[in-house]
Amino acid sequence: QNGFQSFRGMTPMAFLRSLRLRHAHQTLLLSDPGTVTVTEVALRCGYNHLGEFASAYRHAFGETPKRTLARTRAA
Repeated sequence: QNGFQSFRGMTPMAFLRSLRLRHAHQTLLLSDPGTVTVTEVALRCGYNHLGEFASAYRHAFGETPKRTLARTRAA
């Protein structure tokens, strides 16, 4: 764990969370909002607590996951 933290600058769990969030972000950007929900994406990315997912997502990307998904509709 110390070696990983020295190499990545974060704990293994924080790294895993960042990977899951980036995957969720990419999925939301590429999804059709008419057929995919934020809940489905969160669950597929390993988040069982939707409030925790929304909070972490907003902190990482500066907007809610719902807003990200809605942006794909406008594009």
